[in-house]
Amino acid sequence: MAKLLDIIARHPLLRRFALPALFLLSFLLLLPLTFPFDSLARRLEVEARSAGTDLTLGTLGPTGLFGLRARDVRLRMAPMPGSDALPEIKLDRVDLKPDLLALLVRRTSFSFAAHGYGGTASGHAALSKAQTLASLRMTATDLDLHALPLKELAGLDLAGKLHFKVDLPALEPLDVANGAVSLSIKGAGLTTGNVQGFTLPPVALGDIEGAITIDKGVAKVDKCSARGGDVDADVDGNVHLRPLLSLSQADLHVRFHLGDKWLNENALIKGALGLISNARQGDGSYVFTFTGPLSRMTPRPGR
Repeated sequence: MAKLLDIIARHPLLRRFALPALFLLSFLLLLPLTFPFDSLARRLEVEARSAGTDLTLGTLGPTGLFGLRARDVRLRMAPMPGSDALPEIKLDRVDLKPDLLALLVRRTSFSFAAHGYGGTASGHAALSKAQTLASLRMTATDLDLHALPLKELAGLDLAGKLHFKVDLPALEPLDVANGAVSLSIKGAGLTTGNVQGFTLPPVALGDIEGAITIDKGVAKVDKCSARGGDVDADVDGNVHLRPLLSLSQADLHVRFHLGDKWLNENALIKGALGLISNARQGDGSYVFTFTGPLSRMTPRPGR
C-alpha cells in the first residue's frame, strides 16, 4: 500500500485523479460502519406515525452503495375515513434504493424488493409532489394466500399461491390512470369464511387467471376465470375509477357454475340457489350483475 501511494505521489496526473478516488472509496467503505442507522430507523418510524401510519423496523442497515435494508418490518396503513382498521403487514426484509437523479430535481422515486408471506416482490415506485403514488411497477411471486392477513381484512381464509404483475405508469389523478394488472393463483380455495354473518363452507376454486387493462381511468376486466375446482366462474365488465377508490363506479358481471357433488354436500346453498331461479341460465350456471360504488355494490340477477 505504501509503495502504491509513493508511486501516485511522484506522478502529478495520478495524484490529481487517484487521490480523490481513494478518498471517495475510503469514505464509501467507512460509511456503513459509522452511519447511525438505528437513529435513522427511529426517525422513519416517527415520520410514519405523523402521517397516520404505524411502522416498526427491527433493524436497518445498508445494501449496495446507496440502498437501505430493513428487517422484521411491521406496517399498518391508516384506514380510509369511515372504514375499519386495516390489518398489519409483516415483512421479513425490505430493500430500498432511491433514484439519485430524481432527488436532484426534488422528486421521490425508488426501487424496492420485499420478502415475506412465503414469496417475494420487487419493482419501482414514484411519488408525486404531493407525496402520493404517481406510478408503480411491481412483480410478485409465490405469495401464500393462507399467510396473508385476508381473514382480518375480509373475513376469508384462503389457500393458494399468488403471482401478479402490476404496470401502472400513470396513477395520478386516478380517474385518468393508465396501465395493466395481471394475476394467477394456483390451487386456490376457501377454507373458512364469514360474510355479513353467513358462514361460507370450504370450496376448491382451482386455478384463477385474471387480467385488467386501465385506459383513461377505466379499468376493463379482460379476463378473470376460475377453473378446475368445485366452481367454474368468469367475471367481465369495467370499473370507472375515481380519485377516492371506494367511490369508483363498477359494472361487473359474474357467471358461476357449482359442481353437483359440492352442491349435494351443501344443501343450504343448494336450497338458496333454488330461490333465485331468475339468475339461472340454460346451461345450469348463474349470472349476477354488480353495479354502483366499490364500497357498496348492488347485485341483481342476470346481465
